[in-house]
Amino acid sequence: MKVFYYSPKADADDLPIVMLLHGAHRDAAAYLDDVIETANLYNCKIIAPEFDQENFGGVDGYNLGNVNDRKTKKLNSINKWAFSVLEPLFDTVLAQTKSHVKGYYLYGHSGGAQFGHRFLMFIPNNRVIEASFANAGWYTMPNQAEYPFGLQKSIITQQGLTSFFNKKVFILLGTADVDRDSKDFNKSAEADDQGKSRFERGKNFFAAAQKKAEEMKVKLNWTEIFVPDVGHDNKRMSKPSFGAFFTSLSH
Repeated sequence: MKVFYYSPKADADDLPIVMLLHGAHRDAAAYLDDVIETANLYNCKIIAPEFDQENFGGVDGYNLGNVNDRKTKKLNSINKWAFSVLEPLFDTVLAQTKSHVKGYYLYGHSGGAQFGHRFLMFIPNNRVIEASFANAGWYTMPNQAEYPFGLQKSIITQQGLTSFFNKKVFILLGTADVDRDSKDFNKSAEADDQGKSRFERGKNFFAAAQKKAEEMKVKLNWTEIFVPDVGHDNKRMSKPSFGAFFTSLSH
């Protein structure tokens, strides 16, 4: 697969690494261009894998991690999951750049936020230090809606859910991300049960996580951040996302 890479300086073996997850248009290069200014500001490397339509087709292939076969809906072997790309990719980056870091930050916007939050559920043994998910179109809610809209009939384990809740996660929501007319916006009844806009769905996702964590008696190590007057805009959402990562490294 294609992987796009940016570093603010050469021989940067100690710089933090951010794994950048593109949206539904599979435009990793454009997503990388969006965040270069932010990467320079916070002095971090960017790794942006591109999940193309040929190998990771449709919503099933990317947003849902290619866990199930798109045609038969049967469970794929774990080595075919799109979710299974990130950890080996991190190892490859460490080897090729001679980096000394022990983990990576995970940032996804739109379809990338969908991929990212499900990745943490399905792959609990990961090296993500902190994650930021911005403006997802819809979610796998921690409730009894049928998968992929909820947990019912999924293979997500209690371990996966507990690990997800314990991870330091930022849910970033643009307050102006309320447009229902975009081509990629999911208007199905199941998605609308989560809210009528991305902003509303994100708030409901955070509230559902709070409720589920309380039921499970586990810590929810998440922060909800509203970004005023910003719509569905990767570039403008990346700055507060990276700011959450790198202006609070002591937490």
